[in-house]
Amino acid sequence: MQKPLKILHLVGDHEDAGGVLSVIRNLQKVTPVSSMEHAVWVKEGYRESRKPPLQYRYSRYVVAESIHHWKLLAQAWPAFKELQSLLSNEPFHLLHAHSRGTLLVAILASKMLRRKVLFTNHNYAHRTGLYRWAARQPRIHTVMLTPNMARHYNIPESGDRTSIISACFAQDLLTSPIPSIHATPPRTSIKLVGVGNVIGWKKWDLILKALELLEPSQQSKLCFDIWGPTPDLPEAIAFEKALRERLHQAGLEDSFRLRGPTLEVEAKIREADWFILPSTNEPCSVALMEALALGCPALVSASGGNVDIIKESCGKTFQPDDPESLADTLRELLQNPRPKATPEAIRESVKHRSASVVFNQYEKLYHHLNGYLT
Repeated sequence: MQKPLKILHLVGDHEDAGGVLSVIRNLQKVTPVSSMEHAVWVKEGYRESRKPPLQYRYSRYVVAESIHHWKLLAQAWPAFKELQSLLSNEPFHLLHAHSRGTLLVAILASKMLRRKVLFTNHNYAHRTGLYRWAARQPRIHTVMLTPNMARHYNIPESGDRTSIISACFAQDLLTSPIPSIHATPPRTSIKLVGVGNVIGWKKWDLILKALELLEPSQQSKLCFDIWGPTPDLPEAIAFEKALRERLHQAGLEDSFRLRGPTLEVEAKIREADWFILPSTNEPCSVALMEALALGCPALVSASGGNVDIIKESCGKTFQPDDPESLADTLRELLQNPRPKATPEAIRESVKHRSASVVFNQYEKLYHHLNGYLT
């Protein structure tokens, strides 16, 4: 009997914050145990806070991301030596890197250990040279999440060393009942829900800036609930403090509410009329796909993976980083709060991004690389 294919996902996160880990969880749920095993390489001190549980391997030195390039470079070598020791004791068929820091470790493994490496890019980097170089290396295969990401990096969408494979949402959402709120006449006010960390690059402050441009009568008809934790980082803590102070000064605390962390994302989306994602160049938001899978229309910036995920009939877009454009879109929403597409059509638009479809794509790629990557 053929042994399961063993995949080691190099993530390097120090906290269970969703994102890449949500994608791995969604893939694990639909993976036949007899065919494949997933393990995740994270930083020591990591504590699991979401379900279902994953299988972990730990590193003292790995760094997933950092604004300081020197830190990523400095930690790559000792992290690689840890990985080398792990691989000598536990064989894995493929290494699958998911972050900028673990890409550097994976490059070392491909060069020094001649290991087969898959790298899924989950970011829109300002400096693209490293990623283009990696996509040309003989033992590295690069996966991008959407065609727009391939255009951003000027990397071919498909070829011997590149592929497009979406992030994914949980398969069971496709059989979950569509909330009745999306099939009934709109309420007198419109409730919008956002999901994600409270941190600057998520651009939650853009919503507040847009609200300030509206008339008071318009402000009173909109309610934004933002669900997500504030990471234990100085820049995130400072961002939340400044956002709350501005909310208080503007008198908009009833229209814009920071609700804190939640493990019940589906329930929060079910309460909403619209989902909102104000960040610029969001790679391929799992929360956005979850909202669409529940038949909820979305309001997003016209950037990143959003341009490939959102069909015009399933939501609305505004210009990135432009509060006036968002304010204009909110005015349109107040005039016509229903999307063109039905909830069923909105769900249909993301079926090809469900976990079972994405797993099948990765399974073919894993087996191909395991047999042919040289």
